[in-house]
Amino acid sequence: MLDALSRLSAEMFSSQVFVTLVGVFVGGLLGLFGVRQASAAQFKIQREEWERRDREKEQERRDRETRENDEKERQGTAAVQALAVEALWNSNYLLGVAKSVKNSPDTAPIIKLSREQFDKNFLLAMQRLNNSYLQLTMNTYLSGFSLQQSREARKALPTGALELEAIEELSNSFVIIFRSLGYHVFSREELQEFQMTRNVIEARK
Repeated sequence: MLDALSRLSAEMFSSQVFVTLVGVFVGGLLGLFGVRQASAAQFKIQREEWERRDREKEQERRDRETRENDEKERQGTAAVQALAVEALWNSNYLLGVAKSVKNSPDTAPIIKLSREQFDKNFLLAMQRLNNSYLQLTMNTYLSGFSLQQSREARKALPTGALELEAIEELSNSFVIIFRSLGYHVFSREELQEFQMTRNVIEARK
């Protein structure tokens, strides 16, 4: 009888140990699964955060490029406008010189062209216009500087017929620059207003 009870107790103890061991093993598996699930969720959250930051950085880069391009466009447009207005001023100035010479053939005018905007904004303006009028603008200004130096050297002498013709041609070249450049940066109404200044000079006798 005692032997049977001993065996029964041993079997029950063994069963309890087995159940405990199984419970520990299952609990460990469940804990490991839970850790993996938590790690996966944490990684997903971290990945989403990284992606969000990448999107924000990309948007900031695009916004910065847009602002830089807008500012570059604004500066280029302003450069073209300034150069166009200077070309018109030179054209009107030379037209006035030509008329004064015609009215007083013995006149020996000193020609002084404006070149501030050419020196300051020529390259920027040409970049804005993709160098479309680079050769025209360069040749016209260089011809103007040459005429200016020639007149300075001959300031004691009256303006001859060939020189007068050169002045008138140069005036026309400058007004072509104004119209060519101004077409890209001024409205039609603005161009008409600028043209009125030349019309006034042309109407003078």
